[in-house]
Amino acid sequence: MPEFSAMSRYNLFQVTSFSPERTWADTWHLWTVMVPRRSITGRLLWGKVWRRHDGRHWIYKKFVEHEPDDLV
Repeated sequence: MPEFSAMSRYNLFQVTSFSPERTWADTWHLWTVMVPRRSITGRLLWGKVWRRHDGRHWIYKKFVEHEPDDLV
């Protein structure tokens, strides 16, 4: 039985389940984009991005690297 949670910032209610395929799809993972894609905010992204599948479409977010000196 699916479990409902309101943890997602972009989806008010997100259905999560314990099947391996669904768990993998709900996870953000680092991806390299060669052909520009639209982000959640509508901007074009390329290079390293965060990507996850919402059940119908791939969703992309900009990946920002921080230098170790920036964290201090």
